[in-house]
Amino acid sequence: DLDPYVEEQYQKLRLHLLPNSKRAAVKVVMVAATDHGEGGTTTAAILASTLARSGNSKILLIDANLRTPALEQVFEPGQAYKLTGLSDRVLSEATLDQAIYDTDIANLFFMPCGRAVPSPSYVFDNAPISEMLSTLREKFDFVIFDGSPLRDYSDSAFLADKVDGVILVVEAERTKAEVVRKIRKDLESAGVNILGVVLNKKRNYIPEYLERFI
Repeated sequence: DLDPYVEEQYQKLRLHLLPNSKRAAVKVVMVAATDHGEGGTTTAAILASTLARSGNSKILLIDANLRTPALEQVFEPGQAYKLTGLSDRVLSEATLDQAIYDTDIANLFFMPCGRAVPSPSYVFDNAPISEMLSTLREKFDFVIFDGSPLRDYSDSAFLADKVDGVILVVEAERTKAEVVRKIRKDLESAGVNILGVVLNKKRNYIPEYLERFI
């Protein structure tokens, strides 16, 4: 359950992602913050649940943050790396059915990060993940990845090259503009499609009753 204002913002974000004449090919999206604690996981989880609640679309939410995974605490509390997930599917013989779980939300499915690996970047820089994405495109209407922070890790940069678009998450009054510019420049240089930026934790210093007159 979300605050009505917050829910409305996610509905607007959803409208930008739904297929239309300009973005008919956008089905696989990565959500990634520039740094830890800026709200990337929260944004990915709420966006996926909003998409699932908005019709008959089948949505898969994937925890692709193999560094500091957090989505298990939302959907499978206390399980941590016990669950078969993304890394198991890409690096071993695990099947998709073994790595995908139902959630309490209709039409929303979840793939945890899987077992810990010494070099997470290799999970996203090989043929098996491209093959997996090809299959997921046929099984789901939208696939949402929760990526690792872009500033410190290369994992999400490798994954960004394989998705249809990236949503950057930045924190108001914390994320430095030069950091975002560099990340954006690096991604665009690699041909990555940046769908937009979510400005998280924005504060309003103007009282609501005064804002009506501005």
